[in-house]
Amino acid sequence: MRNVDHEAHLPVGLRPDYPILTARLALRPHRPEDLEDLLEFHSDPEVVRFVPWPVRDREATREALAVKVDQGCIDRPDQWLVLAVELRETGQVIGEVLLKWASAEHRQGEIGFAFARQHHGSGYAAESATEMLRLAFDDLGLHRVTAMCIDGNQSSVRLLRRLGFVQEARLVDNIWFKGAWATQLVFALVEDAWRAPTTVSDDLREIESLVRRFFDAFASGPGLDVRMEELRTAMLPEARIVRTCGVVPASYDVDSFIKPRQALLTDGTLTDFHEWPTSGRIDIFGDIAHWFGRYAKDGRMNGAPYAGGGMKSIQFVRTEAGWQISAAAWDDDRDVPLTSRRGPSAAPH
Repeated sequence: MRNVDHEAHLPVGLRPDYPILTARLALRPHRPEDLEDLLEFHSDPEVVRFVPWPVRDREATREALAVKVDQGCIDRPDQWLVLAVELRETGQVIGEVLLKWASAEHRQGEIGFAFARQHHGSGYAAESATEMLRLAFDDLGLHRVTAMCIDGNQSSVRLLRRLGFVQEARLVDNIWFKGAWATQLVFALVEDAWRAPTTVSDDLREIESLVRRFFDAFASGPGLDVRMEELRTAMLPEARIVRTCGVVPASYDVDSFIKPRQALLTDGTLTDFHEWPTSGRIDIFGDIAHWFGRYAKDGRMNGAPYAGGGMKSIQFVRTEAGWQISAAAWDDDRDVPLTSRRGPSAAPH
């Protein structure tokens, strides 16, 4: 239900009607009987790796649950709405979604989520987070929702981008997190973007998928041939790829780019290897688009530990078959600055 003071145009709180139903899920306040389901993922080191709480035993989960049962509404800023995500078909709680009312004056909020590992990759997080964003923008009347995640949490980064969030900052060593300094990524989604035509979101999702396909291809292990073929189909036949890395630039066509890298990943030179984007942005104009961002890589080269990173630039064009990669270039880390400038050149004419 809409719960906004229309005179002041400011949120006044949020008391949803429960359960909130989606196609496959029911969102509702936590109950004491959710303990066993919550324990399954609150005690999983892989699930809690990137979330603020530690691995919890039964008693610690029970104590956390006792707080959550009273977080089914928001009456004032700085409160969190914390909802259990239940499978409608079975009644099992598979995760939780969170919405913070951060500021009434500035109509700000923050979103979060955590899901049991066996339900990752099923679209449940996106389905429930979409509903929480509807609550944030339509019912609470927020203008802007942020999300913070630890650098390296690629599943959350992919989800946020799929939801339409844009990365606004990368805060190096910004938080003491689980015994070490951690870099945080700041994402945000504003109301106008949330209400933008779906075609824009569809383009973003398709391009994000191509970016993931580009990086995912370069991973050793089973399925490499399939990943490389998927990369080939993602690229225009005439696409060009350029490597600089502080040496004379090398330019490749699709075959001369893929074949030697496929060999390195299969002949034992590179093992336990993968690459992934750590931050980046997408710009779209009509039928052209561009992704520019930082990436990391690690594994073993000739049996020795190997890690690195740098920046990549990937260009896209819209075709009859959808978006495809038309060009890419990369430069590995070394002692060079990252310079960004907007607007026309200031050089005299």
